[in-house]
Amino acid sequence: MSPRFTRLEREVMAAMAHDLRHVAPDLAGQFEESLPGTRRNTGSGLFSEVIVSSRRPLSDERATGRFGTVHAMVGGLPDPIAFQVELRNGRLLALPGDAYGQDTRAIDFTQTPFEQVFTLNDQGESIAFDPAALMKPSPLLALHQHQDREPVEGSPGTRPLVNRGPLERLQEDPASDLDAMLREPLDPHSTPQLKSLLTGIWLAVAVAGLLAVILFRVSFIFVVVAAIWLGAILRKPAARTALTHAAKALSTKKARAFPS
Repeated sequence: MSPRFTRLEREVMAAMAHDLRHVAPDLAGQFEESLPGTRRNTGSGLFSEVIVSSRRPLSDERATGRFGTVHAMVGGLPDPIAFQVELRNGRLLALPGDAYGQDTRAIDFTQTPFEQVFTLNDQGESIAFDPAALMKPSPLLALHQHQDREPVEGSPGTRPLVNRGPLERLQEDPASDLDAMLREPLDPHSTPQLKSLLTGIWLAVAVAGLLAVILFRVSFIFVVVAAIWLGAILRKPAARTALTHAAKALSTKKARAFPS
């Protein structure tokens, strides 16, 4: 609740928002964004004006009148003060309090202590307002409600986890034919195979560039720059070595698939 209001006003409005949750569900939001107006000691109670911004949208509930059954024991009075809210088309206007004829002229409602904030049910019985008791427990609290126990050796919780993912299987399995082939020194006679692979790469690049220009209207200059950049990469020794290995692997697989 807004600190611009007195503690009595904040506590009473908190109880009022709960009491009128079905009549004015937007009451707490209106009070939170409002400003205090004129405050009067009526001699037999109090009247606190509440100024809500006219720009704030109204809720679907448009009740008009005085509502609420909130009571509080204030300033040592023998009987409680009954509080209500004044609404006009659902908009909060004021917080009046009626002391049932008790003399309140000597009470400073901005400083006086109070206690026993309560509401009345349909049978007229008083119900203490306890915000903590009204709040529903958060489901997140259940996540922290567990018993930590020492694991028993041999139980499922103490068995080591074995990860048998693709990476672990690759590390544990014997070296494949491709791995063994890559460890071998390069064959000097693989140059024709490398030339064939490069020819295929450039042919694919040319087709891709042509489609990009015709179908996707990519700039021809961009395609040329990309081709120059690719050529610079392919001329590097590391790229040549990798392409040579790839050419050799493709040649080996082709020989196995189509034996002469």
